[in-house]
Amino acid sequence: MHLNTEYFEELWLSDDQKKEPTVEFWDFRAEDYNLSSSTDDAQLKRTEKVQSLLDKGIISAESRVLDIGCGSGQFAVELAKKTKKVVGLDFSEKMLSYASQNAAAAGLKNTVFIHTDWDSFLSAEPFDLVIASMSPAIHKPDHLYKMIDCSRGYCYLSSFVERHSSLKEELYRLTDQSYVRQFNKLNYIFNLLWTKAMFPELTYETGIHKRVFPLAKAKEIYARELSVLENPDQSSRIVQYLEEIAENEVIIESLKQRKGELIWSCR
Repeated sequence: MHLNTEYFEELWLSDDQKKEPTVEFWDFRAEDYNLSSSTDDAQLKRTEKVQSLLDKGIISAESRVLDIGCGSGQFAVELAKKTKKVVGLDFSEKMLSYASQNAAAAGLKNTVFIHTDWDSFLSAEPFDLVIASMSPAIHKPDHLYKMIDCSRGYCYLSSFVERHSSLKEELYRLTDQSYVRQFNKLNYIFNLLWTKAMFPELTYETGIHKRVFPLAKAKEIYARELSVLENPDQSSRIVQYLEEIAENEVIIESLKQRKGELIWSCR
């Protein structure tokens, strides 16, 4: 066995452990996602992350930044406060609507948000930093290589490596599906970069995240997340279970999670 570039490319391409959500899913989740990303705790973490990038010399006041899968734009907004320009991409129009609102609320004029997927995006010139923060847009080797090609400085990528929810595990069991707790994407990316003599800095962040939904919305969210909307029998099992565990018509999910972060130089 040769642990070369092709070996890890094939591993990544053959991994079917996790389906990537559709644009319809993210349009549906946009409002909740924007709210959960606007908490004081989330804002503090973003501020600390941007300050760390400044301290390491990865960004400066003259930097141009590309944010792939920017979602509702909170990270892009924080970066734009400290850099020359930030371009955010997302394939969800509703996410981009919130991103534009968040940038305007911050009084920023150096952000541009573009409705596109990563495959379709074309850049006229490279960026000083290219980020894909918890973004499903990077889901195969070619996406990673395009990310590198768009950078004249550094890349930053983060993704879950482990996530567990007792509620979600039970829903997967009830719908006769396998529940995945550990994700391999970051492993593939780290090793691919290593084979190309790019030696990324790897850090982990652990914590507990709570999701709170009204019961009516939770029924649709979990049916979408488990991809059972088109299966009446599986959907009804989810609905029945959620009705049984709801407290005051509210569902609270607690997730134990570990996030990995990679930063590497493209120079």
